[in-house]
Amino acid sequence: MPPAIRTATEADAPAIARLHLASYRAAYRGLLPDGFLAAFDMAEREHRWLERLRDPSRATFVTAPAIVAFAEIGPSHDDPRTGELLALHVAESHWRQGIGGALHARALNALSGLGHESAVLWVLDGNQRACAFYEAAGWAFTGETRHRNVRGTLVDELRYRRELRPHRSLPV
Repeated sequence: MPPAIRTATEADAPAIARLHLASYRAAYRGLLPDGFLAAFDMAEREHRWLERLRDPSRATFVTAPAIVAFAEIGPSHDDPRTGELLALHVAESHWRQGIGGALHARALNALSGLGHESAVLWVLDGNQRACAFYEAAGWAFTGETRHRNVRGTLVDELRYRRELRPHRSLPV
């Protein structure tokens, strides 16, 4: 049975922040330095999530009743017809149970409902689990990469793109 999914509210910021840190550390273990992963501050992460949840150009979806996964969408800065899947994180204890797929579908439907014709996302280079998930869901690597300095650590990311289907009215 697919999980219930709802739009996140500001009250969800602490739970999303905790899940984000735990998921980030599990997914990127071995891909990013241990010290980098350990250095994230919970209070700062909660503050950032509160800001994101207040940003009207973004939407975040969470599982309910327990928040064990979330997806965040927003506009792409490249093209107003393109949306972006900014984040998709699932608690490690819930990997491979269909939750990521359900959130992914909700996020794409929401992007389409906002009028976007296509979507992009960025994946950490070397994150084979994420690449396989997105490729199975119809995303294609564009050949584009970017190098970012994240808190003093250089990270390489791969850009994926996919066309969106005409939307089926689901509230954002």
